[in-house]
Amino acid sequence: MKSLSISIPLILFAFCILLFLPACSKKNAELEAEIARVEKLAQRALDVQEVQNVWSRHASYDAAGMNREQIKDIWAQNQPDVAFIQNTEMRIGLDNIIAYYCDMWDETRKARLQAIRKLFPEIPDDEKYALAGWMKMHTNTTPNIQIAGDGQTAKGSWESPGFITELAGDNFMAAWIWERYFVDFIKEDGKWKIWHANLLVQFMTPFEKSWVESSMEQVKGSASGAPGAGGSMGGMPTGAAAAKTELRSRLFAVNKLCGPLSENFPKQPEPYYTFSETFSYGPDMLEQEAAKK
Repeated sequence: MKSLSISIPLILFAFCILLFLPACSKKNAELEAEIARVEKLAQRALDVQEVQNVWSRHASYDAAGMNREQIKDIWAQNQPDVAFIQNTEMRIGLDNIIAYYCDMWDETRKARLQAIRKLFPEIPDDEKYALAGWMKMHTNTTPNIQIAGDGQTAKGSWESPGFITELAGDNFMAAWIWERYFVDFIKEDGKWKIWHANLLVQFMTPFEKSWVESSMEQVKGSASGAPGAGGSMGGMPTGAAAAKTELRSRLFAVNKLCGPLSENFPKQPEPYYTFSETFSYGPDMLEQEAAKK
């Protein structure tokens, strides 16, 4: 009887364990699912910040004239369609981008140094003075960043008020330059890189004139001699042949639809899971849109 009295509590205890095991397993599964959900949210938040940091580094590199360092550090190195896109032209492929954004920039710096030394002979004939009197700033505002559900690509858009100060002939020019950016990013070796970058100027005008005044002068045929809001960017080299030319955004003009009203203006980033199911900001953006119509 003694052994029976001992075994009954043990049996009851074991029975209780069996009753509670499913509940515990369910709780553990729910806990694991919640941990996985929180980890995913944390990774998404980290990716958003890292994408923002990459584009902020672009602004810093560009403002310092460190084009070659920028391409090496934060641009995709392994994507054949990596693209540097402006209002009316594209540079597709890393070699083409380097030829335009780096090689030609190096030549421009050399020519600039000699030009500025004619104005200021006291400046040493030393490459480090090539950007004397040069200043630019592109701020990154209104970020809209979407990370793909699979975490391998991302899309971002920014508005960018800024200015540029540059040597123009035998004098300096100071201008406001406002842009909008639409960028695809991709992870290479676990790090976010710029894949397709649209740097779309909205207007560029001398600091003492409004963009309306500059555009009106051009529409009326006035030769102001300064980069105007309704015309080209003026002075930017064309060098390496563009792989493709498309109009993605008109500069401000008083007599045209322009900026976001331009026919081919990029869309804002939208949530998506993998890049194949979303639109691209790359060279085939317009073809993708046309195929949907």
